[in-house]
Amino acid sequence: MSTEQRRLAGRYALDAPIGRGGMGEVWRATDTVLDREVAVKTIDLRRVPDEAGAARFEREAQVTAAMSHPNVVTVHDTGVEDDTAYLVMELLPGPSLADRMAEGPLPVDEVADVGRQVAAALEAAHERGLVHRDVKPANLVYAADGRVRVLDFGITQLGESAAANQALTATNTVMGTAEYLAPEQATGGRVDGRADLYALGCVLFALLTGRAPFSGPTPVATMMMHATDEAPDVRDLRPDTPAWLAGLVGSLLAKDPQDRPAGAGAVVAAIDARRAPEAAAGRTTVLPAAGAAAGAAATQRLDRGTPPPPPPPTGPARVGPPPGGREPQRRSSAGIWALAAVVAVLALVVGWQLLSGGSDEQGQEASSTPTSTTAEPAPTSEAPEPTTEAPEPTQEEPEPEPEPTEQAPDPAPVQDALGRTDTGLNDAAQADQADRQTVQDLRQQLRDVESALRDGDAEGVAEARDDFVESYREAVSDGEVSPEAAGTLDPVVQDLSNAVDAYVG
Repeated sequence: MSTEQRRLAGRYALDAPIGRGGMGEVWRATDTVLDREVAVKTIDLRRVPDEAGAARFEREAQVTAAMSHPNVVTVHDTGVEDDTAYLVMELLPGPSLADRMAEGPLPVDEVADVGRQVAAALEAAHERGLVHRDVKPANLVYAADGRVRVLDFGITQLGESAAANQALTATNTVMGTAEYLAPEQATGGRVDGRADLYALGCVLFALLTGRAPFSGPTPVATMMMHATDEAPDVRDLRPDTPAWLAGLVGSLLAKDPQDRPAGAGAVVAAIDARRAPEAAAGRTTVLPAAGAAAGAAATQRLDRGTPPPPPPPTGPARVGPPPGGREPQRRSSAGIWALAAVVAVLALVVGWQLLSGGSDEQGQEASSTPTSTTAEPAPTSEAPEPTTEAPEPTQEEPEPEPEPTEQAPDPAPVQDALGRTDTGLNDAAQADQADRQTVQDLRQQLRDVESALRDGDAEGVAEARDDFVESYREAVSDGEVSPEAAGTLDPVVQDLSNAVDAYVG
């Protein structure tokens, strides 16, 4: 591109190329109107052999712009100028996961966190009938907020649009990257969202071990390995991988799509279920700062200090048995009888001394010669009365059993309801049954609910839900959402409200 062509739409100044892919070139650019840096993806339409490539590029712009999700790259603008189609996106500082992996395997905690974020993005895409088809480390990039963004939907498949699929992603046409292709994708078969789950399993395997599960001498050989060879156990290469994470990777890499997790939401739930106990134990995951040098330690685990042991008891020794032990109870009973016997013997000795006290005095008066070289203390005038009752043994009350820990509420139903509501709003806007700005504002409120849900803030989830429902009802009342759209959206919004009520408890 010449110097004169380095400005698109009169506002996007292309500064320098930063990447190239199958669908075009990516530039670091400046939006001269808003004075901000952006990324601009371009495709030279003159080099496209047919209309399919241009159609896929246009479709990427449409589907990515429709995705409002914290783990999907944000699209600002799109258009065609002369023979150049362009897509304007947020500029991600990186690093990409390919950059991180180049330094070696990642910490286990960071891998789990990446898996959770990518699965969340795929869940949102699959709910809209979209299949990414090229999930790989190079398409996963850290953003300025520390989150992972999924980008490059350039070869995405509209899962529910058969006509478009036949023209753009026909059977026996292989698209994607060989190391991360599902078996059905590698053999040119029809694919759905479960192909993305297989690719996610390949990504997690690569991040944990430093290499993809299959790598042959040629792309074709690699593809055939996906179709025929059993996936290696990730623990053979990364022994410190937790059993649950190794099991998740293994299920994602199942040859038969039916044997993989039911959906991306199930992957999110599986990771959340394992990470919740870690959070309760006081361990915190620290993500790499945006723009930090690739290869920096991205995850740290902070363990709480061990509390000091309790001080030794200062009171009398326990006589009663500890709770729950039968043998200590038998030993304690024997001790009680022994104590009673000792007390009885002491009582007899004291009685004998009282009886023999008078005889000793009389013998001392008759003779001044002591009968013993050991001086005996003079008997007291009053001897304590012997007691025949043994002290009652004290028995400590058994410690109460700890109450079972209440399980954290399941966020999955709320996530599902959020996805359906977001899809319904988007469909209403696309069908011109709702004001687009109003829909955009409502979808942002859904993101607030999702953010509070992700933070585990039940009160925040309820408050954000209430704000959304109030705004939605106002939009319906003001006619910004048509009665036709409201007829479809009202049950979905009610399902969301019920799911939040169940989550909050």
